[in-house]
Amino acid sequence: MKENRRLIYVPILHAQEDAGRTDSILSNKKIRRGQVAKGVSAVEEMWKGIAAKIGELNISWEHTRIYHDGMPVCSNEVVLARRLAESGSPDLSFICKLIESGAILEGTEDMDLLIQEYDLLNKLLMNNVGADQAASNAEYQSRSRGLLALRDQFILNRIGSTLQPGELPLVFMGVMHRLDKMLENDFAVSYVIYRLPFRSIGTIYNA
Repeated sequence: MKENRRLIYVPILHAQEDAGRTDSILSNKKIRRGQVAKGVSAVEEMWKGIAAKIGELNISWEHTRIYHDGMPVCSNEVVLARRLAESGSPDLSFICKLIESGAILEGTEDMDLLIQEYDLLNKLLMNNVGADQAASNAEYQSRSRGLLALRDQFILNRIGSTLQPGELPLVFMGVMHRLDKMLENDFAVSYVIYRLPFRSIGTIYNA
């Protein structure tokens, strides 16, 4: 009987300002700030909690490969991560510290699918200025679920094709992803979960 390799899975929430992350990747603009202070504060608290829990695992970073949702497959993942960290992204700030400790950051997502997700979200925001917001929301939810399934399949294939023997995969995924269930076929999935004070995160959503 095959013994599955260990994988650490971290479900995460994203602040609303992360909606500008794809825009930042595509156009090199800085992430928008100042509109969602409470949401950002809660997300920063979450990342402090996650960092503490991961620190207790005594991971060998030199043998760890990191996969993060929203990080496209490109030729400059580390440069991109550092740029976003400098722009105030708490998740990328934490991941950059892991890179400095020896971890490898892997390109995780298909850029074309990320662009489609960004365009879909942008269309929703524009349509919600009008009267038929319910129809726009329903269309977004339906199409977004289909895109999310495609993204999860791409990420699953990416992990399978890039993870090297002896490496530990550390996977950070938004809570709407269902990637963990797909990974259970090939990995023994361990979860790192930090519980946020949810009554204080009204401006947080999952990207």
